[in-house]
Amino acid sequence: MSLHITKIYIRNFRSALNLSLSPGKLAVLVGKNDSGKSNVLRALNLFFNGRTMPSNVFDFEIDHNVFHNPNQRAKEISIKLEIEMPETYKATNGDFVVWERRWRSEGMVHDEYSGRRRVAGPRGGAKLETVEIPKKSNAHALLRHINFVYVPAIKDLEYFSELRASIYDIIAEVADREFRSSSQDFEQSISHQLEDLTNQITASLGFRSRLALPKDLSHIFGSLDFLSEGHDISLDARGDGIKARHIPLILKFMADKKRGLQVRGAQPHTFIWGYEEPENNLELSSCVELADQFWGFIDHGVSQIFLTTHSPVFYNLHRKQEEGESRISCHHIFREADEEGTKQVTELGDLDERMGTTALFAPLVTELEERVRRQEQAHAEVEQLGQANRRKIFVEGVSDRFIIGKALSVFAAERNAEIDIETKDGAGINYVIDMLQSWRSRAKHHPELPRAAGLLDLDPEAKTALKNWNDVPGHTKSAKCFKLPTPPHLFPALQAGFRVPVVLECLYDKEAWFWAESHGHLKDRSVLSVISKELNNQIVNAETTLDGHLHDDWAIFVKKEFKQAGKGPMARHYANKTDEDFRARMPYMEHLIDEIVAYLFPEEEEVQEPNGEPPVIASAGFRTF
Repeated sequence: MSLHITKIYIRNFRSALNLSLSPGKLAVLVGKNDSGKSNVLRALNLFFNGRTMPSNVFDFEIDHNVFHNPNQRAKEISIKLEIEMPETYKATNGDFVVWERRWRSEGMVHDEYSGRRRVAGPRGGAKLETVEIPKKSNAHALLRHINFVYVPAIKDLEYFSELRASIYDIIAEVADREFRSSSQDFEQSISHQLEDLTNQITASLGFRSRLALPKDLSHIFGSLDFLSEGHDISLDARGDGIKARHIPLILKFMADKKRGLQVRGAQPHTFIWGYEEPENNLELSSCVELADQFWGFIDHGVSQIFLTTHSPVFYNLHRKQEEGESRISCHHIFREADEEGTKQVTELGDLDERMGTTALFAPLVTELEERVRRQEQAHAEVEQLGQANRRKIFVEGVSDRFIIGKALSVFAAERNAEIDIETKDGAGINYVIDMLQSWRSRAKHHPELPRAAGLLDLDPEAKTALKNWNDVPGHTKSAKCFKLPTPPHLFPALQAGFRVPVVLECLYDKEAWFWAESHGHLKDRSVLSVISKELNNQIVNAETTLDGHLHDDWAIFVKKEFKQAGKGPMARHYANKTDEDFRARMPYMEHLIDEIVAYLFPEEEEVQEPNGEPPVIASAGFRTF
């Protein structure tokens, strides 16, 4: 039910001679240094708080655009906002409010707002009609309850002191009675300790005197500290990045607390933030987390956020939304010429040209952002999974979970109940490696954590990922990567030179593939992906045919592949086979299961036979390609 700004018009304020923009609920302002990005935030702060910055009073001579020299009229700064009204207010007050404030050298000279209603035009178009907001309308209180918070680019100790002090205003309202009681107890304790001093003052000066806390405790809150648990490290002693991450959490806390104070029937508060360069002092992963945090706050306690940035992490945010969605807007702010002042464009088509090399990093940063988000999600999932203190196998998809689960029950029945197989839809290689990485990270701090295994296909990308993981010293102490075996029925095709990727579905025998084809689970494979360039040229030149190089025993593995929709039904069908049938058709899975179980239960390796020799585990060996 909170408000949000849908249009901003700024005239003659600092570098903005004539600037307008249509912000989304998360509005990202991008541009070079001194392009005028921050002036948008300062204009909003002037509009709502009467100051250009929290520490700077309004000075018309400084804040008026130097190139605005009207001939007949007085110099004037104008800021006009269009503010969308909640649905329940529109019938009486219009669809949105137009609110304008103007300043001259003597101060504010104009402050008016009125509603606008969208109505059908005479020729089927639309037009706006002005709506006078009734004096008794709740819209007046709604507009007065807009809280604009400005966060400067330089977040020094003074800023943090003021931020902590502002917590007092909220806490004092929430717990006024409790505060009074606690402060009285504190005052009595002080009086008891200083009783001799106060008695001397009374005897000397002839009147009673006592020490008391001040009525306003905000300066005391400004001296409060956040201490890290365990080591009691002061927030002031922490790095700038850690301190910066506290800011949105503190602001969100105050917004939630203030909203919680509302009595029933009162008009709600609207919280809008103007945030300068949130990337300052943050490494990439923290930037990604903060960007996602901003996005998560929108409509969940914070109505709208304006932020200025040089970082691709933040101006890539608009790519998070669905096509056609406009909750995130990205505005390129630039200065064309001094006389023309600051301009803006919503589309980023010319960003590369105007921003230079910074914008060229955006696609690369997007890939890194995705990796960071994946790893953060994996970290959160492992934190949850690790609490169960059970052994895990992470696999690439739901089909893998069916088959590996069945293989465990057949080849390691005594350990099956002690192992969890984890995955999710569309997991893939990245999921497995990210989960192993997070498991390894958790094990460093929790040595008692059981081991985890990852299982990958044998396609080229998986082979590289497996090698990169297992070859790093220390990785396999707590998490190791394994690969699917190459089934014997695929050997002839591979030996014939066909580069068939060994994925889970290749473990199924020829009869299973024929069953899958009869149920519509297969499709034609792109032959170019599995044949050599030389053979392709021969086929193109009609020198030979593909079928001439295939054998009926394995041709289907070359010519066909599974549809995505067919993988699940096939895996369920195969996993439902009897244990005897599964063992007979997939004997090559036994060695893999033995390896994984032996890794997950290393204590068994230390068990000695009565003669002092380690137990011998017999298993069949199979070739891999």
